[in-house]
Amino acid sequence: MSANRVEIVKTVIAALQSGDTEVAAAKLADSFTMTGFVTRALNKGQFLSFQDELLAAMPDLSYNLDNVVRTQEANTVSASVILTGTHTHDLELPQFGLEKIAATGIDVSLPQTTLICHVEHDQLTRAEFENVTGGGLVGLLQQLGSELPLLQDELNEPDGENGDGTE
Repeated sequence: MSANRVEIVKTVIAALQSGDTEVAAAKLADSFTMTGFVTRALNKGQFLSFQDELLAAMPDLSYNLDNVVRTQEANTVSASVILTGTHTHDLELPQFGLEKIAATGIDVSLPQTTLICHVEHDQLTRAEFENVTGGGLVGLLQQLGSELPLLQDELNEPDGENGDGTE
């Protein structure tokens, strides 16, 4: 019998918060993708690496998962998330073009967002964070007094404009 999809989501989040990458990895499908929290989709390996870096910089990292419920849509779970943590160690995210951000001691609290998780065959296949103002990696960096640099491909294609306001 397959596991309850709500319990699978709770298990993954608990494993991520506690640094149990092995349990989290086992519950993420090989085809897993995470969207919405960062500027591009992350695959399973990228997501786990990103999570490990966040946890290393903020050992008390918590998703503050709440209202975890099955949705009307097949195989999905909806939850409320308020990411919090204290930036007590350096944050290193070179995959986003960031230089090391020295520990600040700042208590980070991102605004509440909705997380939609897709579960198939007892594994998470997709995690979609709702984009909210002040949320995601951009909001986290703003609270730490930093910002996400434009990556080279973003510099080359600024939203279809020619740099002078014309298209």
